[in-house]
Amino acid sequence: MDYVEVEGKTYEEAVKKACAELKAKEEDLDIEVKEIDTKGILGILGSKRVRIIARLREQGEGETPEKYGRNFLRTITEMIGIPSEVNVRKVGDRLVFSLSTKEGGIFIGKNGEVMEAIQFILRLAIAKRFKHSFKLLFDINGYREKRKKALIDLAKKLAQKVRKTGRPVKTAPLNAYERRAIHTYFKNDKGIQTKSEGEGPTKRVVISLKKERSKEDEKR
Repeated sequence: MDYVEVEGKTYEEAVKKACAELKAKEEDLDIEVKEIDTKGILGILGSKRVRIIARLREQGEGETPEKYGRNFLRTITEMIGIPSEVNVRKVGDRLVFSLSTKEGGIFIGKNGEVMEAIQFILRLAIAKRFKHSFKLLFDINGYREKRKKALIDLAKKLAQKVRKTGRPVKTAPLNAYERRAIHTYFKNDKGIQTKSEGEGPTKRVVISLKKERSKEDEKR
């Protein structure tokens, strides 16, 4: 037997049943969600019934982090029941997963919080499967580029305020990708400098005037 069709009250319960019947680990299975009867805002928590088909993954199948990540995201969208398309490309040493859907707001959340959570889970899942960590980025409907543009526009206004008052200003809490975008923008600015301040999710970017170096400092 190389596949089973099982049902559980949750996705996790159904997967455990499939693993037990096939005597295999979850990472050795290809899982397809056939049916989900849900309640709740996202349809994951509080699900009433989940039916899946689990197949033993063939050895030498040529699975890659890109394929695994794409299937992982497809499983999430199928569980929620929202039509979507997942594309993946490699940019330098980073894997970029892009989700296209008419219901992007559900996956993005306030200021991208849900999107960041999905990216975190995706990174963990791929690292667990391939026993190696990968640099990756998860985007939805081009949200990151739009958010980046809005942040740069805001940072420009804050920089104008700094130049006018001479006093440093802080942004709202930003994730690493957003902070990096601001740092990169002002990297070659002759009058403005930036630095990150805080810990974890409360990290902000501090925008301030560059300190002029004295002649004695330049000699050191």
